[in-house]
Amino acid sequence: MAHDRTDFTVDLKTERLNELAFSFKKTGALVLALELELFTHIDEGRRTVSAIADALGLDEEMVDRVVSVCKALDLVMDDDGELTNLSDVSRYLVKGKRGYVGDYLMYQPISEYDGFKNLAQHYVVPTAPPRQKGSYVAMMEDAERARRFTTSGYNGSIGLAYKLTKVFDFGQYRHWLDVAGGSGVYSIAACERNPDLRTTILDFPNVAVVTREFVAKHGLSERIATLEGNFFDVPFPDDCDLISFITPLQSYVPDEIIRVLRKTHDALTSGGTCLVIDYMLDDDKSGPLDPAFINLVGLRKGHYTGRVQSGAEYVALFEQAGFKEVRVEWLMRHQLGLVHANKPE
Repeated sequence: MAHDRTDFTVDLKTERLNELAFSFKKTGALVLALELELFTHIDEGRRTVSAIADALGLDEEMVDRVVSVCKALDLVMDDDGELTNLSDVSRYLVKGKRGYVGDYLMYQPISEYDGFKNLAQHYVVPTAPPRQKGSYVAMMEDAERARRFTTSGYNGSIGLAYKLTKVFDFGQYRHWLDVAGGSGVYSIAACERNPDLRTTILDFPNVAVVTREFVAKHGLSERIATLEGNFFDVPFPDDCDLISFITPLQSYVPDEIIRVLRKTHDALTSGGTCLVIDYMLDDDKSGPLDPAFINLVGLRKGHYTGRVQSGAEYVALFEQAGFKEVRVEWLMRHQLGLVHANKPE
């Protein structure tokens, strides 16, 4: 669906363009506040610059500078001389609270920043052979980086995982292969709400170590197993009636996606379902913005390293892989599409 847009910039000067150009400053300030655990200190009752400075062992002026920008960003406010977190900050950026996503918001901007810093170097005619390993594959070979990435993924996806259990009926399946399942957060949420469901999470060895830790914390080790390796190379189990790909496919190009969808089609039991949740573009490519950003950085030195699909493009990919009656909807309208289809019986 195309967006009905008019030119709203007719009477504007440069404010909007400056906001676009310098948004990185907001990111830097937010990450700093999270690293200092500023919002957690405020929530725990340290409601003055002096009290926070004492807790951190920093000069009051240092803390005052951070607090000042957080006020300007509407993250905290002064309430009769005491600092208070804004409501969304209190819900999501205070350590120890169930909705905490601070680790995710610290990790992701830093990990993605270099990819956006000099995009022009990648928008060139390719002259050298493409890299043999993608950036994600290389990162997962480092145990510490894999742990940080997987942990931040768990923290950032808990809410979405439980939302998925409300919009997709996992109760009709017996054995689910969650490909590139990371921390296992989606399998954990689904198994908690569907007692007859058994899942296998396929991911790289350094990820699987962390996966098993999260699964054990939820008491689900008897129902959630791990399978280690690259999903292009590892044989899929032959008894799965559900195979999913939750956000890995935007890191691959269409030929690779068709290849893995065909592999999925062959592995599924008769009538089984393939589920894809990933960044998705409108059919006219006018947005949403987050998927457009992901699509933008899917090049390295002129070589395509990934591609974000539109809903119509996903339908075509599924059909080429042998699936029928492909269904497409939005899971998160600003970001994630939900695509699923069955293997014919």
